[in-house]
Amino acid sequence: MVWSFQYEPRGSSYPRAEIVDGGRLALELEDNTRDGGVSLLGGNQGYSGRRVKPESVPKAIRFLSKRPLQDFENQYIKTVSDRFKSLIEEIEPNLHQFEPVEFIAVDASSLGWRWFWQICHRLDSVHREKTDWVLEGAAWNYPPNWNRASQPVFDISKIRNAEFWHDMHLVSTNLCSDEARERLDAARITGLRYSYRKQA
Repeated sequence: MVWSFQYEPRGSSYPRAEIVDGGRLALELEDNTRDGGVSLLGGNQGYSGRRVKPESVPKAIRFLSKRPLQDFENQYIKTVSDRFKSLIEEIEPNLHQFEPVEFIAVDASSLGWRWFWQICHRLDSVHREKTDWVLEGAAWNYPPNWNRASQPVFDISKIRNAEFWHDMHLVSTNLCSDEARERLDAARITGLRYSYRKQA
């Protein structure tokens, strides 16, 4: 199965945060060569599926909430805990990019170090014939008579063994396999919400 996943803050309250060191502008890709897809320019490079320049990643983020950090947080950038990072490396070793980021409390004390996570799989994974969405230029767009039941259909033959990826024609979408989700659920990884995606 294919799942998309998003940030789900504890209590459905999105905490405020601010960058206090480095990376104040958009992430910058190591390779932004055009390939006919989205998220290579324009401030959305965190969903590109390509490595970013480490110096463009924030070095410290002030977390303006008193609640504990979850395994997955998404304040400006996607960050993961040590145990989430270790699990990602077990599931899909030596593929994704991780850069250290310190989280700082309101009182300026350190909440510890986390990891910026850049998913480094960029696939054309939507089924061209079985999807009723329209591929206009670089991006899939809603069909003329769109409703909530209408969604892209993913092509299993294109995904193959990928566990975490971004589709090169979908904007701001994190995707994972059924196996990856099962591993994350078994480990009780916090901070994630999943949505099932159609496939063929």
